[in-house]
Amino acid sequence: MRPVRFVHAADLHLGAPFQGVDASDARVRAALLASTYEALDRIVALCLAEKVDFLLIAGDVHNSREKSRPAQFRFQAAMERLTEAGIPVYISRGNHDPADGWSAGLRMPETVRYFSTSEVEAFSVERDGEPICTLYGRGYERAAEKRDFASAYRRSPDDRIAIGVLHTNVGSRPDFEDYAPASMDTLRSAGMDYWALGHIHKPEVLCASPAIVYAGSPQGLNPKEDGLHGCYLVEVDGSGATPEFRPVCSIAWARRSADASACAGIDDVRGLLRRVCDDVRADADGRPAIARIEFVGRSDAHETLVSGTAMADLLADLRDEQLAAYPWVWIDRISDRTAASLDIDSYRGSQDFTGDLVRLVDEIAADPDAVTALLAEVLGPIEGSVGVTESDLTPEELLLRARDLCLDRLEGEPR
Repeated sequence: MRPVRFVHAADLHLGAPFQGVDASDARVRAALLASTYEALDRIVALCLAEKVDFLLIAGDVHNSREKSRPAQFRFQAAMERLTEAGIPVYISRGNHDPADGWSAGLRMPETVRYFSTSEVEAFSVERDGEPICTLYGRGYERAAEKRDFASAYRRSPDDRIAIGVLHTNVGSRPDFEDYAPASMDTLRSAGMDYWALGHIHKPEVLCASPAIVYAGSPQGLNPKEDGLHGCYLVEVDGSGATPEFRPVCSIAWARRSADASACAGIDDVRGLLRRVCDDVRADADGRPAIARIEFVGRSDAHETLVSGTAMADLLADLRDEQLAAYPWVWIDRISDRTAASLDIDSYRGSQDFTGDLVRLVDEIAADPDAVTALLAEVLGPIEGSVGVTESDLTPEELLLRARDLCLDRLEGEPR
């Protein structure tokens, strides 16, 4: 019998609003809003092109338990295309699309099956009337599911191939809610040939044998979800599983740190920013990209970057330029974490006022509570007059910025 072939996807988050991103350009805004639906269309196209036996979705088809009606329409249409091609779909509900969420009541094709939310359910998959594998899965009845589902998964001795489907946080990873928590030992002991996991948005193979795989979100949903996103095309036979990552995202996110230490002025910084955008474009592999870029290093350009509207002017200029290129790169944010070109160690050994200043800042910086208290004392009166101030710098970085600015002024003309 030929191997079992299927697509493993998860965390589609259809209709995600992409909050917290500067999408002031209409072209960028439209591309973001369409991206999750386009990723779904590419998953369907992959299933059709590869003539897979079935599609697995390991939770969070929708972005919210109160899933939007347009998102439900698009998903129903996608499922109908797969049904017409004879490709069944098996879905495990997750914390964003639990069974107790709102539904428009759309009828799904009979070939679309949801795993039970009360117990681990097994589906036998057939090809030409013969069973080829057994799928085991359990979905979420409610969003905040803290129970251990994985321990109830057990392969039947009669299974030719066994595949587990679960929306879970393996090993209690930070930055994700600890829903349906599971351990690697529990997953291994279930006897599955392949674990199709959802909930963590980065694609990752946790274990090769048995294959334990997070599909990741097919479209990155925020700047932290950088790189290419997609799903896995999987082939399983008696010798094991072979997952092959297939990118399906419409937009790639990128985060870059650029060393500006060799920059003498704003023109050099513009050139550096252009080179970073070129790298982002190359890594996006033909897709548009959205980038967050920070400048670091001790640089002669520091004084220019922190003065007036230099950063805002630089951002506006490069946005226009990079949007005109193909594929476009949208610079969501640039941050300046450069420092002045000062020999701090030489000041630290000085016995004059500059040395006293540097040593005092060293003492304060060694105590995070002292840094916070000092900033509160300094910023309190200002915020009382003009409102709360915002900065993407840490308290420690603000303190060092203030030190370097004082040293600049003490040495004479600012750089």
